[in-house]
Amino acid sequence: MSPEHDKILNLIATTIFADQRIHDSEVQVFAKAAAKLKLLQNARPELTEERILAWYENNKDNIFQHVKAPYFKDWLYDLLEQLSDVEGKESIIQIMEDISRADGSVHVSERALFTLAKRYWGII
Repeated sequence: MSPEHDKILNLIATTIFADQRIHDSEVQVFAKAAAKLKLLQNARPELTEERILAWYENNKDNIFQHVKAPYFKDWLYDLLEQLSDVEGKESIIQIMEDISRADGSVHVSERALFTLAKRYWGII
């Protein structure tokens, strides 16, 4: 997987941890939506739901540590900056919003996460 694909998955997966509660429904939406994301379609090997779930298992502790850290915004803004030239940012935001709704409620920290991304990328 390319570094860009990895960064996209990191950003999207951050939504799962934003409220510091992990729900299986959020992980499932993450895997299904990421597997269909056009930005990830050219990944080799192909990013199937199974591969995305394996990626998630390998990276979840690291992402959660970033979310809990006092420098989270610095990490987030760095990630957003590195993805600033990616086409289809709206699709990434849509998946983040879908993940946030997967557990039946949108937590304020989840809303803040995708709002920060929208503002940083000038989507709002």
